[in-house]
Amino acid sequence: MDLNSRVERYKTIEAARSRPLIVYATSTRPGVKAMMAGDAVREFIDQIDAIHDSNCVDVLIHSTGGDALAAWKLMSVLRERFEHVSVLVPYMAFSAATIFAMGADEIVMHPHASLGPIDPQISIPLPEGNQRHFSYEDVGAFLRFLEKDVEISEQVHIAAIIDRLFSAVDPLNVGAAKRASELSSSVGERLLLLHMKSVEERSRAKQIADDLNKSFFAHGDAVSRTRAKELNLKIAPEDKELEGLIWSAYLGLEGYMELRKPFNPFDYLLSDPAIAAILKPCAPLVLPANAPPPLIDQIWKNVAQQAIQNLAGAGAEVEYSVVNAVVESPRAASEVRTKGRLSACRLTGGNIQVSGTDTEACWRKVEILADAASISPVVSSIGQQTGGAK
Repeated sequence: MDLNSRVERYKTIEAARSRPLIVYATSTRPGVKAMMAGDAVREFIDQIDAIHDSNCVDVLIHSTGGDALAAWKLMSVLRERFEHVSVLVPYMAFSAATIFAMGADEIVMHPHASLGPIDPQISIPLPEGNQRHFSYEDVGAFLRFLEKDVEISEQVHIAAIIDRLFSAVDPLNVGAAKRASELSSSVGERLLLLHMKSVEERSRAKQIADDLNKSFFAHGDAVSRTRAKELNLKIAPEDKELEGLIWSAYLGLEGYMELRKPFNPFDYLLSDPAIAAILKPCAPLVLPANAPPPLIDQIWKNVAQQAIQNLAGAGAEVEYSVVNAVVESPRAASEVRTKGRLSACRLTGGNIQVSGTDTEACWRKVEILADAASISPVVSSIGQQTGGAK
């Protein structure tokens, strides 16, 4: 769906709510890397500066999260300008997106929507090139397992197991996970205190933040609207009409960002006839059993010569483009679109090797055309986004 059509849906929400709307979405498309990051703050500033006649604002968010400090900064700049901030969640607002929502006076959740735990995930590189993902709560769960389930109490055995743990995870990484966990709870509490002003509410803020950080068994555990209310988050009452409007806005984003279509390099590569021909498997070479040796030698020389010519020929490339994030409203719009080139070749063993090069991955202003159904990006780039397509 083009930008102008999405803007019409945003205007409908603004009319129903009698306040301006800002939309922030990071890609949840399988195969596309995107996250909430500090570079989005500058785009929010442009959105805030474009609003002149309201002390209230709605932010519709769709994201699986990212940087907790980016969530804090985004909500902070909104709070400096507006007296009342509401967050609209049509579908997904996990991790740092949940932290962001915690700073709102109210959270409007569609029945399909989910928030998530705010326990931060740590990634450490492994020698073989992979990464190990864990949180501080994983370390705590392991220690509780030793104490309560295995019932190991002798210090000598505990020391040996701790040594084994630290041989798999560097102690500094465990410390970093602990600090990240404390930061997540602290930022969540600070955001809640932006609008929880009474003595009773302020006493609950820390508990709410700690519950979202430590009371879940998996980082991907979904927090439904009912469960969010049980956790004492400020969830708005049901409103069928508004829920329909924010779902319609999400569907516009889903179509434009291709969120239901996994990013598969072969979709781009095989659409190019030249590359499809290169990747086509070769038929096996079968020689007659009674073929004269000179003929066999000549055939193999021809095969080798053809292979060398193929290697010397110019490689075929195809361009690709994916949307990583958008910040838009009826007043202004910007997006991160990763563009690049893909190439592929078939190796001697039959496997296909795919290579990709990103040529662009930055925030760009997008023009909202008054009487057209298309959009065109402004030439100048205005920032750098963390995460791209791979």
